[in-house]
Order: sequence, then structure tokens, then C-alpha cells
Amino acid sequence: MKIFELMQTGGKEEITKCVNLLGVNDLSDEEQVIVLDEVTKYVFDINDRHSSGKKTFDLNLDYKYYFPDFLKLGINLNKDKVPWWEFDAILESLFLNDESTLSKMLSYRLYEKPPKNPKVQEEKEHKFRMKMKQKYALKEEQNPEKELEILWNYLEKKVKDGDK
Repeated sequence: MKIFELMQTGGKEEITKCVNLLGVNDLSDEEQVIVLDEVTKYVFDINDRHSSGKKTFDLNLDYKYYFPDFLKLGINLNKDKVPWWEFDAILESLFLNDESTLSKMLSYRLYEKPPKNPKVQEEKEHKFRMKMKQKYALKEEQNPEKELEILWNYLEKKVKDGDK
């Protein structure tokens, strides 16, 4: 969890420490940027919002829900060094596994009373499935420069929003 604390402070020295903690210092600068971008997406919660706009998942606050799931897999997040891509893949699978503690907690957090009209329920289900289809679609050829530009624009916006 140390990496998330470092990412939030955000200075150049902290970013270097993050690169070292993630074990990606042997990657090219371009590849390091992609990895840090992925980590940043989780830390600053770019995509984890419900259709209502409410935040649905927080990597730090929800630690107590996914930590036991990792333990069931034989991974102690407090002791074991887990590469980011492995952590990311396991966490994603926990979101999709109906039996995981994390998934159960999210189902309670996101529960909405079903509408009486079956057509409305069907439409809601359709919108949800289309959103998931888009989320899990195969990505087009990745463009690191474009990803970096998107990240930079996002960070600039965050800084400007912070000034207000």
C-alpha cells in the first residue's frame, strides 16, 4: 500500500520510488509511463463510478474487502511483493467473481430497488451490459504517446480544479 501513498504525494522523487517499488525500472521510460498511468487510474479513480456518478470503489478504503480475497489465493498484500500487472489482473477478476468478498460488498453498495415495470428493468440491464461490453472490449492498438497526453491533460485538469 506504500505505493499508493507515494503516488498521492506526486513529487519527482516519489515517482522514482514508485517506479522502483513497482519493479518496472528495467522497462523503457515509455513502458514505465504506461504502468504508472495504469496505477494512477486506480489511485485517482478515473473510471470507477456508477452511472449515477457516485464513486463505487476506492483502492485504499476498500482494502479490507479485497485483502481477504488475496489471502484466499495465498497472497498476503502486507508481506508479499506482487507485481502491479499481477495485482491488477487479480483485482479485476475479483470484481467479476460473484463469490469474492469484494464483489459481494460492491453488490450491496450498488443495490437498487428493481422497478415494477419489466420493460424498465430490461432497459437498465441492457444499458449495464452495453457498458460492460465497452469496458471489456479488446482495445485498439495502444499508443503510448496518446495515453501520456491523456494522463497529462487529466493531471492538468486536476491541478486546475484544485486551485478553485
